[in-house]
Amino acid sequence: MKPKQIEIDMNSPVFQKDFFALEKNELTAIVKVLHKISQITWPMLYADQGLKWESISSKKTNTNDRIYSFRFSQKYRATAIREGNFLRLLTLHTDHDSAYSK
Repeated sequence: MKPKQIEIDMNSPVFQKDFFALEKNELTAIVKVLHKISQITWPMLYADQGLKWESISSKKTNTNDRIYSFRFSQKYRATAIREGNFLRLLTLHTDHDSAYSK
């Protein structure tokens, strides 16, 4: 059975606030990465050296789910959770270190 492509959920109000405030060139770069993610599978995402997917050991959701971080670009990093086949985007950060703080 062929693995499914990743489905993306961008409905977090916190993520949307920062996403909609992006400059056109930044928005274009992030949309390209989102398109790339939507075309690959989870094993491919985990292995992608450009995205640098990693678990944030200091953070968990209220339901004790792991929170992950990945790189959109040199300037932006995002946090997300995996729920089944969905990548649920939580936050967007220009300061990479802020993605890891509580």
